[in-house]
Amino acid sequence: MQQLTVLGSTGSIGTSTLDVVARHPEKFRIFALTANSQVDLLFRQCMQFKPRYAVLLDVDSAARLRLLIREAGLSTEVLSGTAALEQVSVLPEVDAVMAAIVGAAGLRPTLAAARAGKKILLANKETLVMAGSLMTRLCKS
Repeated sequence: MQQLTVLGSTGSIGTSTLDVVARHPEKFRIFALTANSQVDLLFRQCMQFKPRYAVLLDVDSAARLRLLIREAGLSTEVLSGTAALEQVSVLPEVDAVMAAIVGAAGLRPTLAAARAGKKILLANKETLVMAGSLMTRLCKS
């Protein structure tokens, strides 16, 4: 069973990824979900997939999610900020990272995952535009 971190789980690619995961629970488990600031959708995703971590870039949104998670009795740990995106992309339990964050925001956690030897499921063209040769080199090693 592959454990996934989904960077950008509330966007269209992220929600499509979670749909595939839901259809194949024998193959995939969600380890971490991340979003920019969509607290309500990320909370619903946490209720469904019960990830170990949920990350929001916005600190205030993370505080709100933390409260919802606690009230629901979930054990999901809520983190915030760019460093947290990198953290949930490189942890030993993670097998693969779905890189679905739009724009440059996805570059750092995707590079961190590649450096850590994780399988990268790249759905973010900006990562290749900004750092294509570096990504290629990291993924080959």
